[in-house]
Amino acid sequence: MTQHVLSPRQLSSYRQFGFLKLEGFFDAGTVASLEAEVTAQLASAYDLPTEIPDVVTGSMGYYLPLMGEGSATSRRLAAGPRLVELGEALLDGPVMPKPAKGMLYNDASPWHRDAADPALRAVKMITYFSPLTADSGALQVIPGSHRDEFSDQLADYRAAWPAGSPLDEAGEADWWPGTSLDCRPGDLIVFDVRLWHASLFGRLRAQWSVSYVAVPGTEVERRAAHDYIDLFLRAGHEYDAERFPYYDPDWSKTDGPAFAEAMADLGLIRVDGAAAAD
Repeated sequence: MTQHVLSPRQLSSYRQFGFLKLEGFFDAGTVASLEAEVTAQLASAYDLPTEIPDVVTGSMGYYLPLMGEGSATSRRLAAGPRLVELGEALLDGPVMPKPAKGMLYNDASPWHRDAADPALRAVKMITYFSPLTADSGALQVIPGSHRDEFSDQLADYRAAWPAGSPLDEAGEADWWPGTSLDCRPGDLIVFDVRLWHASLFGRLRAQWSVSYVAVPGTEVERRAAHDYIDLFLRAGHEYDAERFPYYDPDWSKTDGPAFAEAMADLGLIRVDGAAAAD
């Protein structure tokens, strides 16, 4: 795969609105290989549903790190220069990854943001394996909602009008002015982790994701970066952690990727040793 160089207009748009859709970013071979890994690994870890749920909870899904054996494509992409350099361009400097995951979403996802800490600078990258529109679970975003004041205002709005369970999908669609990022297999969507987003009216759709975090400088930034990268391990997901390691074991080798030193400095991994436990 060739490197993807963002144009000045794309960079300006990302900073202004908080997201980009990069059409056809992955070639057909990469899509097929990545989809096969996500499908096989999730099926081996969980008893996956095959029927559409009767009740929309707004939270049902299956999540799995894809950083161990059987996930060669995922590991290569997460640590490879194409995505790392894309993250560096979007965040204006060195980055380190939040490990890649495969997901099967069982129903909708209400309006939310992945992070709120203003000290965190991070970008999330996702790709789906089926065509999606607003009526079938495409990612929807509120442009510009990554900006601190606007993002916090929407948090207040969410608190005043919380998403219930069962989820009122029609209400989420009617009362939040989202922009649908309709997509096809091979497209890559990138967005600031503070951007408000949702996925409505979709069922049983698979996704692969990886995030990149700017290497922190201050102590406040270090805590924010550590907590964001480490969050998955504290979220209560039930899977075989030994079989599906969160951090790629290769990152702990002395000849590991360049970002490993920064991750070790935060206590996330130990270079030339096992992944850190905290």
